[in-house]
Amino acid sequence: GGKRVRYRLDGAKVIKIYLDPKERNNTEYKLETFSAVYRRLCGKDVVFEYPVTETA
Repeated sequence: GGKRVRYRLDGAKVIKIYLDPKERNNTEYKLETFSAVYRRLCGKDVVFEYPVTETA
């Protein structure tokens, strides 16, 4: 996983957190909860994404 901060055009920070695609089945249903908790704790919006890995 990793964390990146992106700035939107209006200057608001959007934090993108990249999760392990292999964990997607275990974590996908929790993402709304993660986002709500993070927003409450940090006052920031966060977006969770699964990076697409090229599998040969």
